[in-house]
Amino acid sequence: MVKAKNERPLMEAEYLALAEFRYQLRRFLRHMEEEVRDTGVNPQQYQVLLAIKGLPRNQMPSISCLAERMQLNHNSMVELVDRCEENGLLRRNRAAEDRRQVSLALTADGEALLKRLGAAARNELRSVGPMLVESVLKLTANGRGRKSPSSNGHKKRAGALVK
Repeated sequence: MVKAKNERPLMEAEYLALAEFRYQLRRFLRHMEEEVRDTGVNPQQYQVLLAIKGLPRNQMPSISCLAERMQLNHNSMVELVDRCEENGLLRRNRAAEDRRQVSLALTADGEALLKRLGAAARNELRSVGPMLVESVLKLTANGRGRKSPSSNGHKKRAGALVK
């Protein structure tokens, strides 16, 4: 086991916070996977659409860019984009000046799917969000004597983050 310089081992409360964070995150992801499947779409296809829609403005929605964002290899990303295109969720646009450059854009169906699932994500985050935030705050306090988030007002702000 490799330990980073000047890193102290986790304390019991931090293990609890880490386990709670993982549990709440997995709960959110599973809920969203079920919501996506109910629409007849594969969860990874939804993730592609979300990655395109949520891409920072200074980045072109290319296969390479999305592969990085989704932590997939290039070939897997191409296959995933192919399936999204076949399902009418996105389209490829070739650049006029350099036909090798391809950007991806959502179709109206892709936009509609994101809108529907965005509401479901927001609703689920209202449930798990405050516990996720509280766990992160406990883990990132670095043992500097910070009080637990629920005792110093962070819990209230955490709830405000997901409204």
